[in-house]
Amino acid sequence: MLRPLLWLLCAPLLAGCSMSYVDPAPTEASALTLLPDGFTLGTTLYGSADLGALGEDARAVLEAAADSGMSGFTYYVDWADLEPTPGQYALDEFTETLATLQGLGLRPFVNITVGDIAEYNLPPDLSDGAGGLGDGVALDDPVLIERFGRILDRVVPIAVAHGVFFLGVGNEINERLDHTSPDELGAYATFVEAARERVHRIAPDLAVGVVLTTAAIRNRTLTFQSMKQVSDIIPFNYGPIQSDFFVFALDDIEADFQDVVAGYGAGPLLIQELTCPSARTMNASEAWQRGCFEELFELIDATPRVRFASVFTFQDFDGATCQAVRDALLGSDLDDLPAEVAQRLADYLCELGVIRPDGTPKPAWAEVVKAAVATRE
Repeated sequence: MLRPLLWLLCAPLLAGCSMSYVDPAPTEASALTLLPDGFTLGTTLYGSADLGALGEDARAVLEAAADSGMSGFTYYVDWADLEPTPGQYALDEFTETLATLQGLGLRPFVNITVGDIAEYNLPPDLSDGAGGLGDGVALDDPVLIERFGRILDRVVPIAVAHGVFFLGVGNEINERLDHTSPDELGAYATFVEAARERVHRIAPDLAVGVVLTTAAIRNRTLTFQSMKQVSDIIPFNYGPIQSDFFVFALDDIEADFQDVVAGYGAGPLLIQELTCPSARTMNASEAWQRGCFEELFELIDATPRVRFASVFTFQDFDGATCQAVRDALLGSDLDDLPAEVAQRLADYLCELGVIRPDGTPKPAWAEVVKAAVATRE
């Protein structure tokens, strides 16, 4: 789990590929008819959502946000969780999670993270155990495409019945396809295109796509161009964080955000994760975090194309979890990561939320609530 995070840090330093590009024609699904008009604010948890495991305090925070007007949620799910053994499906937890979100009035953005940053996230029989493809496995193999299609046949009706408006088939996979394994790009695009066609046969209005980084969008990399051709929408993750893992000054956030929007091209915008950390080692603070969210919500309000953004995340890690993260990063043998950068990364992960580990809100919580209330007006 930690190694992909390093790519999130290091890959923006690498040059992107650019070429002439024409936006694909819009589809019915790209109109986002399953999402109410206007802007939907959401949140997400670290990793896959396990709402049943939330403590009382965390559940109360989620309910308070929903009561204020928050009406969205980003839910990640692993292919292996849906198909623990080949041809055998386990959909109870998926269905229960969506039912819980629906009961809270939260419309889900779902991502089956087939490609996850620098690695693939596949069932064990398809994986090499280290984030790569197993021997003889290719994502454009018709047999594998049909196997994933049979999962979609089961999952899509459940998703639509519970208010899902977007189905992702990958998260920031451009970090692999643009840099370390560009030869896999064609196969991944074929996989996405087949998944999209399968979904649309079942639910024509359900949007399908792949989440990419802002670096891919700014640079119009080959992965961005390829995935936009086979997707209804390309969501992205946004945080005003530089490649050295220092945050932007508040006065520079607007220009950075607009740069990403301009690079995206035409069409509605979905932000899978909206991030403003408070770690001082990143030149942030709790005051900066509040100013960051205030600025971003103002920019979103002035950009009607932004239809959804999910705050990542509400609550900081508790002390034990944070220490485990620090030990894993700072005591690792990852010699490609300078010690000071590893420190900032650890602090980022530990101080990402708008609520402290003891349950008390940081100043930024007020901005999230204000933005949630505004969606009801």
